[in-house]
Amino acid sequence: MNKFKYVIVLCFILIYSAGNGQVKMVNPVFDSQTLIVKLSPESSNYFNINKPLEGVVSVSEMFPYHTPAIGEKTHVNLSLIFKVIVAPSQLLSVLETYKNEPYFEYVERKEIQKLTIVPNDPEINKQSYFSQINANAAWDISQGSTNVKIGIVDSGTDMDHPDLGSEMYENLNDPVNGVDDDNDGYIDNNFGWDFYDDDNNPQIGDNSHGIHVAGIAAAATDNNLGIASIGFNTQFVPIRAGNGNSITHGYEGIVYAADMGCDIVNCSWGSANYSAFAQDVVNYATLDKNTLVVAATGNNGGYIEFFPAAYENVLSVGSIDSDDSKSSFTNYGYYVDVLAPGRSIYSAVDNGLYNYNTGTSMATPVVSGAVALLKAVHPQLSALQLAERIKTTCENIDGQNPSYENKIGYGKLNVAAALGYSISSPSIVFSSKKVTNKTDDVFKAGDSLLVSGRFTNYLAPAQNVVVSIQSSSNHVVANRNTFTIGLMGTAVQTDNYDTPFSFYIDSLTPINTSVTFEVLINDGQKVTKTFFEVLVNVDYLNIAINNMYTSLGSVGQFGYNDRENKQGLGMNFKSQGSQLFEGGLMIGTNDGNFTRVMDRVRREGDEYDDDFEIVDYLNEILPAQKGDYQIAGVFNDSNAGVNIIGLEIRQTGYASRDEGHENYAVLEYEIKNTSGQDLENISVGLFADFDVDDYSKNQAFSNLSKYYTYTKETGAGSFLYGVQLLSSGNFISYCMDNIDGGAGGVDISSGYNNFDKFITLSSNRYNAGFNGGTGNDVIQVTSSGGIDINDGDSVIVAFALIAAETKTLLDKVADSAYYRYNGSFPNSIQNLTFNENEFVLFPNPALHRLTVANNHYKDGEFWDVRILDALGREVLVAYEIHKAFHLVDVTQLNKGVYVVEIQLNSSTQTRKFIKK
Repeated sequence: MNKFKYVIVLCFILIYSAGNGQVKMVNPVFDSQTLIVKLSPESSNYFNINKPLEGVVSVSEMFPYHTPAIGEKTHVNLSLIFKVIVAPSQLLSVLETYKNEPYFEYVERKEIQKLTIVPNDPEINKQSYFSQINANAAWDISQGSTNVKIGIVDSGTDMDHPDLGSEMYENLNDPVNGVDDDNDGYIDNNFGWDFYDDDNNPQIGDNSHGIHVAGIAAAATDNNLGIASIGFNTQFVPIRAGNGNSITHGYEGIVYAADMGCDIVNCSWGSANYSAFAQDVVNYATLDKNTLVVAATGNNGGYIEFFPAAYENVLSVGSIDSDDSKSSFTNYGYYVDVLAPGRSIYSAVDNGLYNYNTGTSMATPVVSGAVALLKAVHPQLSALQLAERIKTTCENIDGQNPSYENKIGYGKLNVAAALGYSISSPSIVFSSKKVTNKTDDVFKAGDSLLVSGRFTNYLAPAQNVVVSIQSSSNHVVANRNTFTIGLMGTAVQTDNYDTPFSFYIDSLTPINTSVTFEVLINDGQKVTKTFFEVLVNVDYLNIAINNMYTSLGSVGQFGYNDRENKQGLGMNFKSQGSQLFEGGLMIGTNDGNFTRVMDRVRREGDEYDDDFEIVDYLNEILPAQKGDYQIAGVFNDSNAGVNIIGLEIRQTGYASRDEGHENYAVLEYEIKNTSGQDLENISVGLFADFDVDDYSKNQAFSNLSKYYTYTKETGAGSFLYGVQLLSSGNFISYCMDNIDGGAGGVDISSGYNNFDKFITLSSNRYNAGFNGGTGNDVIQVTSSGGIDINDGDSVIVAFALIAAETKTLLDKVADSAYYRYNGSFPNSIQNLTFNENEFVLFPNPALHRLTVANNHYKDGEFWDVRILDALGREVLVAYEIHKAFHLVDVTQLNKGVYVVEIQLNSSTQTRKFIKK
């Protein structure tokens, strides 16, 4: 398998992609016709006074039945959040229109989450983890309370499981009688709710994940049957939020749990995608409804932020094994709060049975059950106070995990300690962090780094509170690193936004230095540490002044500067999130059967070629000579060893803001021959692994008349992302199927050596993703080939990174980029000789329907049809036709003569057509 593209099921929330050795985050999966929007308070009447946009099917409040907080100011006004149902074909148009309106705080597509599941792996005795977290000693203090409720937002439950049925919270205010007795908008929600089927039966569908989770947190205990649970007497509210491995209504489930009065909501699911809407929901549950969100950190085994666990105001849970070592599968990082047993946990499954499951999905309800016990002992504690009590009573296990010190939270859950001691120690938390240089927030040598945030004391009062901060780098020097607070009572909050900590990045700072900042909060009794990382003196710069956001590295890579895709913006068009996994420049030649390719893209396994060496780091050109923002740098191929060609490359990136040019960025390469001899047959291209929405359903195409290659998802409404050749020369487009065997093309799954790279740089393969009909992972290489460079001379090869909502709009973007660069529009490719009857139009003249027939169509081919008026304007278009004929509705055309342009593979043909 290439690029590790296999799906890890059971307790994994992310998906790995393998083969070339790099963990690949899967792009978020969105509902095809739902937008989540939040109106600004002053625009709360917007939908009442404005007509719906074209394509909008319905507009409704997202949470019409929630119960507002009483007595105090709300933190999140859920009545301003609306669900907008849009026809799939209009979704992206409506999204963009709303985003440009000043009436909305945010506009987002609705994301479908993924469950976290790992194969059963029985390695320990049944429920032996109780002793590991001191559960038995905790039960001596409290056996929980039926007044405490956990909302299990998951795949549903087993309503008649003998160990669960008695523990389900019964909403006595809404008995099953066909009437919404409690007027909460849910008819007969006597036992939870099923958001997937929108009914009152949260019985599982295709996955018993939710049963297992509920059993760990709240199964009936001390009943001479089955298993015990951490929560003992705690009740749970079953909330079905999806089916199979997909969680489609997770955040609706959180709001429901909060409005039902749940003290805790358990989220054993998530994704790597941040959402302002999701953070709003978490804040509503925690701050307005006093419901603590407990969430899994995910199971990729990596240093990965995972949501909702990584949102503010969430208690995030990772996993440990029976020996207190960090589980190999658990994600880790500075956002992790607590670890609990998660390997081979025995709990309930469907049909009244029991079994083992593994993952952070299992560790999370262990903590949820512990929080429920704590709530029973200290009912006065708020949601965030409960979280702080759990954290501050954890057992430090850094000694057992020296490689992960400070990245596994406060340590191992200790339930007895959380319940057993008086609350006499403060707990001051640093949150709402802001790091800036007051300009572009790309931190270079010579910048001042300003750090500020909010400090809140959640537990016992504190005196003489002093906060200090220190840097792990001697080159990032503190100018101001102390903030004196003094006395802080319980629930007191303050901040240092007006007097931020200040650091100076000196000129000797190594390139791409990751600096760890340690915030030390001395509360008079102890010192609490909080950590965060900032990358300084980077060797990449962002091009982010128009609709196309991307980044350019100093040695030919674009999109991302690093292998983990943490440095850079990827390729983000109109706030859709990055749709690029990897991008980079490749320059190759085959001189005397010696194939050499210079690049910094993948090779095989987890290895990458690293042939380029920096000569001059990227810097902004002031004033910009091209576009409205311009950067430039120089590198050569001296790092290639025996494979060196002898090149020096000056790269320039720029973008414009003006109308008609705001949807692309230009990458230009001036390539100088420093080899001492003339060079022949040079090919220069950009490797682009676009992952548009669901990468496993992608297809790649070539537009030979406008010199670009592009990738899209097969689903309706997909944006299109591509690379266009702007400079003169032979346009070459090679599309790869990134699957085992390569579907007849270059098989990148077995490695991507120089020979394969030169094939993709110098030959054509015009489409990919048609192996199975629904698309697959694809990669494209867009090049200019057959270039000769005399010794000491230079050539310029330029490309545009382009994107658009539709194929027609992508053509217009390509025309704009090409015209600005060359002063003319792209010429159609050379017409090759056709048989006169190869393409036939009938009837001609036509009144209503025109049939365009391809008499020599072969399976697997695709062809395009464009109809142009007398002025050369495109009036009708059909792309990617995969059959022998195409029917065109010409009813709306005016009478007159038109040109029908047909493109097939590497050739085009035109026919005259008369509209009657």
